[in-house]
Amino acid sequence: MGVIFGIVNIIIAIWFYATAASVGKRTFMWAVIGALSFLVIKFFGYSMIAFIQESSVDASLDNLMEKGYVPSERSDDAIVKESADEQSSALGIIYEFFPLLVALLGVAYIRAKFILKMGFIDSLKHKTPLMLVTSEEANDEIYDTSKGFSKFLSGLFRSNKKSKSS
Repeated sequence: MGVIFGIVNIIIAIWFYATAASVGKRTFMWAVIGALSFLVIKFFGYSMIAFIQESSVDASLDNLMEKGYVPSERSDDAIVKESADEQSSALGIIYEFFPLLVALLGVAYIRAKFILKMGFIDSLKHKTPLMLVTSEEANDEIYDTSKGFSKFLSGLFRSNKKSKSS
């Protein structure tokens, strides 16, 4: 799961950065704002999951207390373990991806309202090309991913070789 999270995080960061670069805003500032807001919103998503799990355990305890059961600290731990054992693996996957989805939607909203200055649905239709400008701006060499990923990578390596030989 960690690899998937890492790949999704990198893709979202590139998407947010490319949007700021394509619009011509302060790219680095927006990249930092996007990264920080992504982390904060993701933490908020994890807090929501913890709250949901805690409230389900509390509901189970309240249900038992209505039947005359007197809970102790050990019984709380047993109920937490029992409720975790009863959860399906599908619910566990939802719990894992929910914070990532919430963070993605939050960053997409920030992208729409503050960078693109358009509605949320319209911003999802906005095509953001990833463009890299080499150090030789006099030749106006721009490498665009729409030409193909292999040409994009060869353009990256070509620009790195030229800058190292200078």
